[in-house]
Amino acid sequence: MTEREKYVEQLRELADFYETAPNGLPRPLINTLVYVRKDDIPIIIRACHKLKKTADVGYLSLLKSLDFNILNFRIAQAEVCERKVVGQKWVPELHVDAHSIDQVEWECKPILKGIEESQ
Repeated sequence: MTEREKYVEQLRELADFYETAPNGLPRPLINTLVYVRKDDIPIIIRACHKLKKTADVGYLSLLKSLDFNILNFRIAQAEVCERKVVGQKWVPELHVDAHSIDQVEWECKPILKGIEESQ
């Protein structure tokens, strides 16, 4: 049995259990966050057809909407995009000494072209 077949069997077992369980039995929160590597991206794109791309604090999320939840395939932004410094911003002294921070833009590699972006 492959890893995929085993995973599908386990999901079916969970679904069968809850199908026969009494109403009111608490249900587990099913984690739909999956950390992936660059090599996984072509497989995800082929399998999911329509994805939405979001970026947050150093990660990109490729989101696949399902009826019951959203699958979130997360990858480090630096693994698939190039960080370009486009300027600097001066941060005045408040709780820390005044300093400059880089203003950056991310240029995604062709592997992510064509995926719908969300702001």
